[in-house]
Amino acid sequence: MSLDPYSLCPCESGKKLKFCCADIAPEMVKALQLHEGGQSKAALKILEKLHEQDPERAWVATSLSGVYLFLEQPEEARNALKALLETTPDHPLACILDATAALDLQGFEASRSCIHRAFAKGVKLYPEMIGSLAAGIASSLFEEGKYLAARQHLAFAMRFVRDEDRQQVFLRLLESDGEKSVPYPLRGVHNLKQVSFEGDEDKLFRKAVGLSAIGCWHEAAMICSSLLERHPDLGELWYNVGLFHAWDGNHAEASATLHTAATKVADRELAIAAETIAQLLDLEGQQTAQMFRRYQVKSLSRLLTQFDEEPRLQRVRSNEPQQENISVTIFNILNREPDKSVTEIPEKLEELPHVIGVITCLDVVGQENSTSVHVILDQKQESEFDQWFGPKYQDSLELAESELASDSEFADWSDYEGFSTQYYLPYDAQPALVAQMGQRTWDEIINVKWPHAQLQGLDGKTPAEAKGNSELSIKLAAALYVLDAYADRQKYQLDLHALKDQYGVAQSEPYPVTDEQDLTSCDVMQMLRIPLEQLNDQQLSVLVHRAQLIQHSGFMERLLSLVLFRENVIPVDRMPVLWHAYVDLARDKFDRNLALERLQQAREWAAKSGQKFEETLQWEMRQLQFLVTDPKDEKIPEFLNEFHKKFLRKLPDLEQVIVQFLKEHNIEPTWGTDKSIVIAGSVKDVEQGNWSAAGSEAATPGKLWIPGQD
Repeated sequence: MSLDPYSLCPCESGKKLKFCCADIAPEMVKALQLHEGGQSKAALKILEKLHEQDPERAWVATSLSGVYLFLEQPEEARNALKALLETTPDHPLACILDATAALDLQGFEASRSCIHRAFAKGVKLYPEMIGSLAAGIASSLFEEGKYLAARQHLAFAMRFVRDEDRQQVFLRLLESDGEKSVPYPLRGVHNLKQVSFEGDEDKLFRKAVGLSAIGCWHEAAMICSSLLERHPDLGELWYNVGLFHAWDGNHAEASATLHTAATKVADRELAIAAETIAQLLDLEGQQTAQMFRRYQVKSLSRLLTQFDEEPRLQRVRSNEPQQENISVTIFNILNREPDKSVTEIPEKLEELPHVIGVITCLDVVGQENSTSVHVILDQKQESEFDQWFGPKYQDSLELAESELASDSEFADWSDYEGFSTQYYLPYDAQPALVAQMGQRTWDEIINVKWPHAQLQGLDGKTPAEAKGNSELSIKLAAALYVLDAYADRQKYQLDLHALKDQYGVAQSEPYPVTDEQDLTSCDVMQMLRIPLEQLNDQQLSVLVHRAQLIQHSGFMERLLSLVLFRENVIPVDRMPVLWHAYVDLARDKFDRNLALERLQQAREWAAKSGQKFEETLQWEMRQLQFLVTDPKDEKIPEFLNEFHKKFLRKLPDLEQVIVQFLKEHNIEPTWGTDKSIVIAGSVKDVEQGNWSAAGSEAATPGKLWIPGQD
């Protein structure tokens, strides 16, 4: 490795190396060669010696800081840059290295100022480093639940990361847009609104937009805040400032600003969108606390036996494959002992036992002292839980850690506390009962709990009290979208149109669309208002991709009810996935008859389009899954006879599985299994080339889905 003496000096002074840092070039080259050769500690000795002689020397300080970061010593990395940044605070590379180390040491919030300085000073010279830094910040923000900020940092990183990393960042962006745990109004793109100014104010606003383009959203918000002082009634500017704060991860300022925007903008739909985001940001920051505990285990096998014998602990049965070296066993904790059998759902759901917590038992195979038990528990149940759990298992468990956590997957928005009560039915309960309980649970939420819940988004009033109050009309409309987001996150489809009518909220205005419009650039709230009937085939096809990503059940149902029955919109190879999704939407509404109706439509499409043997069989299997949820259905005998005639007599292995499956649901096969097998052999012998292992696997009892159960 040698350096051209007439090349620009690595210290970024702008001078040629010969006239700048030539005196230390041999030692610097040696140190960098050692580092690149895997001898970073040897390189440190050279760099530290040079740094002691002149700590303000940029080439030395940045190289030393970079090696420290490589060795995961962020505090030393920052110390190496102090003298340089005191004399040259805008040194691009030093700013980036300092921001990287600060993020590692302090997190985003405490490092914001130096991170944004790095963005501003380093993006032109070191775009790839800036992109990598932004992608790292996105991960941190997502873990903190700051989804809008995480998504915007990923979009920012996409513009600057190395080409080989861009695909990975893009996939992370898609994952964030499709993350169902995030309320849908907070997902996807959010666009700044057009605002017009003149003269110096226009320059100021353009400066803010420019800062936003390089990730300096805090500074952009500060500039626009000065404009708000002069134009306090400019709603679109309030909205933009709210987005700047949200992208910066400042939820408190974002929600306050967006609440104000909702009162200022003339566009009712924009006002509702702003208020919806504001209410969600408030709720995401105020979640119910759960008690988290970690226990050390003396004998896990003995403990599992004890847990299985405890009526209030019910083992969760799962078909999900486990990791090779980790054994995971999960138990639901019930508030009381369950009944041995349940034949009907009581009039009052609270008469059923319900889940108050979860126990997860972990064992890493091949590692000593790797067994542990984790408990997540409703905080209000802690005292009662300790009274019965502690004495029973104190000889088997030793408490190692205990804390309150508001970020567990079981936490609820504080306003919605008690909404997601998970009532318990025995594992062998009839599927129809499970579906009935699921529907009753949502009926209770929609018709009893939510209407009478005091919501901070409604200024402490209940939806029932806010109904008819013109001053709360925007807030009530937003609260309905918040409820929809809550339901959608749990895969339940609200009839939002009917709820708006019920609460006197005006229906949404259609989102204006032209034939050439790009439908991937509108935000999710706008997407829901698109008049689908007016779209051309290409736009519908594009929208299907986006709808599959966002997964809003109500919108997906509207879209599929159109594209599945319009020819040449969707390629044939994609149609089965969409038909399955269409059936799933009926399943998630606990509507068995609708699911069967859609399955019949799917079967007719499969026959018309010439689907292969195993694909046709899949539709028959799905129909069976829904039929058995009502063993008294008069259609079952006819279906089973046809199913056997067309498929099972050719597939004796599958026939045995189906017979067992039917018996589990108290249904006797309608054919003589001893006499009706025409073709001997196994599944692999039938329809070679058209049968797949996946088809066979899908037929096992564990893979047969039952409505209302996951």
